[in-house]
Amino acid sequence: MRLAINGISGKMGAYLYNYLKERSDWTVVCGLSRQNLSLPIPIYKDIKSCLEREQFDTLIDFSQYPACVEVVKQAIINNINVVSGTTGYKKYDEKLIKYLAMKHNVGVVISPNFSLLSQELADLIYQMKKHFPYCEIIETHGIHKKDKPSGTAKYFANLMNLDYAFIHSVRLPGYIADHELIFADEYQSLIITHRINNRQAFISGIEKAIIDVTNLKKVEILI
Repeated sequence: MRLAINGISGKMGAYLYNYLKERSDWTVVCGLSRQNLSLPIPIYKDIKSCLEREQFDTLIDFSQYPACVEVVKQAIINNINVVSGTTGYKKYDEKLIKYLAMKHNVGVVISPNFSLLSQELADLIYQMKKHFPYCEIIETHGIHKKDKPSGTAKYFANLMNLDYAFIHSVRLPGYIADHELIFADEYQSLIITHRINNRQAFISGIEKAIIDVTNLKKVEILI
């Protein structure tokens, strides 16, 4: 399988590239970045130039919103599957991307968090909200994360119809991704913490998404 990474100079994009280049069955043929990089694959600054010169099956996107939207759209229009971990997508982006995916018969998975445990946690959160009338979310990330609150925190809040005012964002050095959910009623409380200690925690979920968009033409957008 031939892959391209949009945001290959970012922390997750670079980590993913270094991981995938060791796989013999998948090949990262190129990357997209605004930075000048010294890598053994072509690096393009825009999706148009990339599509004119390269052929690949799936675009993996870990970049910045809203620039990612046009890149994702162009990939879909050119019958390329998409796996995106960029956060910040809006509901109108979701509608358009789903429409284009169905029209061009390509797979698209967009998720704020590819940790498989995080996806299991989403089911648990939905159930806990039925039992506890109060909930607050504390999310902690590294100092270079730009968006507040995090996409994962907003996704969890949306599952519970929880106002974003109940999300508290912390940015400190040394962190990758922490999400703490505090459920309570008048008599008891429940605290659930999901802590990412290494970006390897996201890899299995990304690999599963790549397989799903390729083999099943899966379309799933979690925002």
